[in-house]
Amino acid sequence: MSWKNLRRNRLRNLSTVLRISLGVIILLILVSSGLGISSFIEKSGTSNGNILAGQKSNQTASTDNQTNIVSSAVNYLNSFLGSTFTENQLISRLESFLVNVVYILDGIASIALLIGVLGIMNTMGFNLSERKREIGILKYMGFTKRQILISCTLEAGLLGLIGSIIGVIIGTLGIWIISAFFQPGLFTILLPFWLFIGTITVTTLLSLVLGLYPAWFTSQIKVEEALLCEY
Repeated sequence: MSWKNLRRNRLRNLSTVLRISLGVIILLILVSSGLGISSFIEKSGTSNGNILAGQKSNQTASTDNQTNIVSSAVNYLNSFLGSTFTENQLISRLESFLVNVVYILDGIASIALLIGVLGIMNTMGFNLSERKREIGILKYMGFTKRQILISCTLEAGLLGLIGSIIGVIIGTLGIWIISAFFQPGLFTILLPFWLFIGTITVTTLLSLVLGLYPAWFTSQIKVEEALLCEY
């Protein structure tokens, strides 16, 4: 019944799904970028030396390139600012800055997802207010408050689930295309499998929670009052 109800008010439900999808896309882009930065920081501080500092052991072409970039950056900053930074000092400050960037990206991503999901409460409120008479008939036929509550809450969860799946698909394709055309330098974008599952799970759970209030409010309506409604 929850799935059938989603087919009503298609424009409103579609708008909600698209907002959730947009929030999920922003979340994926920012979190995957943050994971890439975190991975870069971890690699740069291993084995008692820094990859960016140009250690000689197991040196590869990629490491040589990174070393040249850092050396050039240090020389440019020292000449521009008149300072005497060493490579290690610059790397330490860069790592501290990048850690703060990761925190900021995670915060923005969480806010974007929350804004997208919050629309479910408003959407469900309108959807259920337009079905008062139908809900009254269901209660008259013997449906309990609990059954109506579960059905309406699942409807909200389905909106979140569909929106998150669409967002994950579009976001992943977008990141893949960007990565294919723009080869990363020092940083890479990471998309672990747990990020997909976690995003879909969290979005669906948030949708269920936010759909609880309008669902509970609707389940408490009296049969007589509901049957008197024109809709």
